[in-house]
Amino acid sequence: MSRNKGLELEHDPSLPVQLHFDTLTQKATLGFVLVALLTFAFITKIDAILEATLAHLNPCDDSSCLALYEPASWSVVRWLSAVFMAVLCVLPFALVSMYSFAKPGLTQSEQTMMKQWMFLSSTIGYCSLIVLFYVLIPSLYSIGDSIHRDMGLTSQYDAVNLFTLALSIFWALLVAYVIAFATTTAGALGLITENNQDWWRTRVLGIGGVVLFLSLPGRWNGTNIILLGVTIVVLEYSIQKSVRVARELLSPNALFDHEGRRRFVSYVDCSCQGVAYPIDTSPQHTGLLKYDALCENIEERQHLIDTIAKYRLTDVIIGGCDASPLPTSFKHAADSVQCQLRGLDLLALQGAVPSENPVLKDEIRIHLENVVDPWTSSQRIEAFRSNLNRATTKQFKSVSSQSYPELEHGVLRVSTKDWSQDEINALNSIRT
Repeated sequence: MSRNKGLELEHDPSLPVQLHFDTLTQKATLGFVLVALLTFAFITKIDAILEATLAHLNPCDDSSCLALYEPASWSVVRWLSAVFMAVLCVLPFALVSMYSFAKPGLTQSEQTMMKQWMFLSSTIGYCSLIVLFYVLIPSLYSIGDSIHRDMGLTSQYDAVNLFTLALSIFWALLVAYVIAFATTTAGALGLITENNQDWWRTRVLGIGGVVLFLSLPGRWNGTNIILLGVTIVVLEYSIQKSVRVARELLSPNALFDHEGRRRFVSYVDCSCQGVAYPIDTSPQHTGLLKYDALCENIEERQHLIDTIAKYRLTDVIIGGCDASPLPTSFKHAADSVQCQLRGLDLLALQGAVPSENPVLKDEIRIHLENVVDPWTSSQRIEAFRSNLNRATTKQFKSVSSQSYPELEHGVLRVSTKDWSQDEINALNSIRT
């Protein structure tokens, strides 16, 4: 199987990687240029903006309690504030540019998630910024100042620290909200499941914690430790609330093959437009998806690829055919996410036998669990023994060729095409 990294959709154009890097570089360069130009534009008016903002943050009745202990730090605040405002102005354009760049490589559910995340997170983020700087933080400073006055203390506040604390709280809330909302949206769309929650947890907590730790001033002071701890708790809570129980038709649990690798297996009931024998259930610990005609319907193939990526499936076993009629581009898309695509070829097994035939039903049930990989020899032999005990007839014969002989009354056909001689001997020993 190919070891290409990353999902490649069926309709993806074959473009060189360098072209994607060039496009990304152009968009990023344009964003940096816009931020730089707006920063210089804001720096000419930043004093008036800071004066108005400081008037809201000041807990005293006048400016007599404000002091500037480090004039150089105030220059840093002026430039950072200008950069911060420039980023806020460029952010909507950056989000639209980000979406246009990522859209060709996103599945339908990922496109929906990204659009919802961009709109709601930017809207609520701007509203939170206004409420934080003009309502919550001034109220917090006023409560603290009233405590000082009740104790008979004369307060002197550093203007730089007033801004730094406010910006730190806002930045922590913004990082936690954006990542938590993206996580919640992903969970609502079914992207976070019991199978891949650890994969999401590592990236969500890692991104949130590292970004906050590297960006907060002072790093390990008491306030930053509290903000970092609260952020991790919020993100963990969002992950727990976003985990979805796997769908009724798709609930695979991890299987371990003979090499100890974890495998997530799902069967696909492709009815081939009602011709193939229907699969109503799948073996234990595997999933089941139902489609009408994968070969003819590109939307069904896109949904299957989307599902493979969501649930990190390693094996997809199609019921009706042997998977050869599927388009090459679809097979390549499955291969790009390291998913092995195979078929049971139930059409060849059924032939002209009606689906109500009890012997055929027993053969189908045996055939579902007669897959060489990932099941081991002992697992397949034990599954056959269990199904044989439930079968209407106890007589069977092994079929080692690709084509199946005609169904004989009271005799089960068991495929041993990929079996070793030791496995065939073990199978024959069951009849004795």
